[in-house]
Amino acid sequence: MTGGSVAISPPGPGDRTILVARFLLDNLVWLILIGAMLVFSLGIDGFASTQNYINIVYHAVFIGILAIAETYCLVSGQMDLSVESVAGFSAILSAYLAGSSRFASGLELDPYLTLLIVLALGAAVGMVNAFFVARLHINAFLVTLSTFIIVRGLALSLTEGKGVTALPDSFRIVDTFQIAGIPLMVFLMIGFYIVFFFVLMNTRFGRHIYVTGGNAAAAQNFGINVRGVLFRVFMLSGMLAALAGWLITARSDGATPAAATGFLFEVLAAAVIGGVSLQGGVGSLVGVFAGVLLLSSIHTALNMTAISPFVSDVVRGALVLAAIVLDSLKRTLDPYLVTRKGSRE
Repeated sequence: MTGGSVAISPPGPGDRTILVARFLLDNLVWLILIGAMLVFSLGIDGFASTQNYINIVYHAVFIGILAIAETYCLVSGQMDLSVESVAGFSAILSAYLAGSSRFASGLELDPYLTLLIVLALGAAVGMVNAFFVARLHINAFLVTLSTFIIVRGLALSLTEGKGVTALPDSFRIVDTFQIAGIPLMVFLMIGFYIVFFFVLMNTRFGRHIYVTGGNAAAAQNFGINVRGVLFRVFMLSGMLAALAGWLITARSDGATPAAATGFLFEVLAAAVIGGVSLQGGVGSLVGVFAGVLLLSSIHTALNMTAISPFVSDVVRGALVLAAIVLDSLKRTLDPYLVTRKGSRE
């Protein structure tokens, strides 16, 4: 050591073991996805085709966007069960305002105006959730379960349980338009993941979300406006859910009050499988994206083999359980890995 320089020794075998263990734990979902795709491609006729791979991503768009919303909530240490109902209500409301069928409003609004309306609705639901969670300190599970039920009831009441069709052709453009044979919705979802990954990992807001989810009391002591962080997270979640609902209507050329039913489990499964901790402060949209693709590829594989669709629920449930066990394992091993690394420095 000369002139104040510090000699840095190359990593030893123990350090490499630690790095490999950490890498495998953090990226296991990608290894599972790659393995599943290889098995499906080799074992199912027609699975290994460019069009099928595009379809896997295309059919994952709604769950993928909702999973971004849920990831932000989970990383902040909260949970939003209302995303499914907000998506469903936004779907039927946008169809109700833009459609011209019997159970529509008769207003026949421009589809993109309805998008602004449902985004405002989603933000409002998010503010309600945040008020009870951040201001009144009521458990997020209970609050968002209540809004889940209320908003779904509003969807059913709007058209008395009836569906709305006869939408203007301009509503379908976002679904039918393609770039190089790939639907625009695929590019939209991938673009959202890139943008929201950057926000979560490279902005002050993103860092505050992680710190708040890791330890809200410590975050408050560090000067972070925890209440403000949670308000923004829940509002963002509501707006993304509303966008997903609007896209559902665009793809379906109509909507029913039951739109997006059953999506919540898929969303939570994708987030947990993707490595987001239910305890907050841990998770990345890179893993969540892999979780979304894994669920979509499993669903596609089961459809192509004519296996009962109910089997997919068993598979998804097993994957979620495995992901929860993995999260517990990671939290158990983290102190050990850090201790080993520290002992070698």
